[in-house]
Amino acid sequence: MAVLARDIALAKVITVEPTLAASDLERLFERERISGVPVVENGRLVGVVSRADIARAIATAEDEARALLDYYGEIAGASSSSDERARLAGQNIESFCVRDLMSNRLVTVPPEQAVREVAQALTKHRIHRVLVAADGRLIGVISSLDLVQLIADGRLK
Repeated sequence: MAVLARDIALAKVITVEPTLAASDLERLFERERISGVPVVENGRLVGVVSRADIARAIATAEDEARALLDYYGEIAGASSSSDERARLAGQNIESFCVRDLMSNRLVTVPPEQAVREVAQALTKHRIHRVLVAADGRLIGVISSLDLVQLIADGRLK
């Protein structure tokens, strides 16, 4: 008998709303020792956000700060320091909320999906978690680590 997504999906899932501040999101990641969460608004799955999304936003903010300071530095005849760039980028990031960071390109599977196909979805999309959903509502999450644990426990072959 095939193991299905509903059989292994973690049903007690930490979720966030799109309006949560990025700084609060990072504290949540630290406190819960997780790297990503589904984003839910009015009971509907609307996105997913991870530490990689935060890292991308920081890199983009730093690039924008560098370009801005370099441009105005050329006009004023001065150079920008890395401290100035970090300060300006930090100010930009502090104004972000989850909606600014999240991906709304969701990879979901139905509860009846075979675990083998869940693993194929993780590989195909190069992601670390797949969302188990039905009718736009989150049912659970399956991470790549969950699959490794099943194999290690001998529950999947």
